[in-house]
Amino acid sequence: MLKECRCGSCKRLLARVGRYTELQIKCSRCGTLNHVKATSLERSPVSDMRAASPAQPDQSPHR
Repeated sequence: MLKECRCGSCKRLLARVGRYTELQIKCSRCGTLNHVKATSLERSPVSDMRAASPAQPDQSPHR
């Protein structure tokens, strides 16, 4: 689901965004730099897969 990201000053629609952790957009109408952060960080499916797989031993040669 996409959410609208509007300028905090002039309310112009800047973008429609999905998942994000941090976003900065400068409004082309009034020049305000808008900074948005996620309220919570969700784990990605890739992170979940890595956590479920067994740890790989270090393959680098030791001298």
